Amino acid sequence: MPPDRRLAVEQYRAYAKDYDRAQTSNPEVERQRARVIELLRLQRGDCVLDVGCGTGLNFSLLEDAVGAEGRIIGIDLSPEMLALARERVAARGWQNVTLIESAIEDAPLASQFDAVLFCLTHDVLQSPEALANVFRHAKPGARVASLGFKSLPWWALPWSFVVRRYTRNSMTTRENFDRPWRNLERYLPGLQVETAFMGALYIAWGDAASSGI
Repeated sequence: MPPDRRLAVEQYRAYAKDYDRAQTSNPEVERQRARVIELLRLQRGDCVLDVGCGTGLNFSLLEDAVGAEGRIIGIDLSPEMLALARERVAARGWQNVTLIESAIEDAPLASQFDAVLFCLTHDVLQSPEALANVFRHAKPGARVASLGFKSLPWWALPWSFVVRRYTRNSMTTRENFDRPWRNLERYLPGLQVETAFMGALYIAWGDAASSGI
């Protein structure tokens, strides 16, 4: 089953106010958030795209890496989530963050990105149209990294139930849940993957192809 935009908007309308608390209450997710951003190898002045940026939980780490001279572009489909991201940006006084309210498939991307982050964005990774739009605007050799949840073997059923409950408000499809990074392989030659949290979390990373797909 492909991702359902309408359902995603409805889910995040209800979930937005609790999103930050739910995410930051899991120390392992927060450790892996720092890890996936580290794998982007960001430098001062870089332009980075935060796909499905939500409430902007990644922004502080991204800002530390790219500095005031860098740029952060955040895209999200949910008006409620993006409203909280705007509050976060205003509260921190960040002048180099641009927020776009749009489905990723239709997002008007004017920049060419040095790095692209997919953080807990399973639905986006299952949309070929969304990935095509993102990678049209990634520079050749752009660093790309993704963090997300994945399915577990049948013998880990009790733990799988916990993962399903944890992710029930943040995805509308379980397509490719055994290998959520599957569609990234087209764009990232030599894609690397590591797992954590007893195999329930993964990080996938690599550099974008130097020629168009």
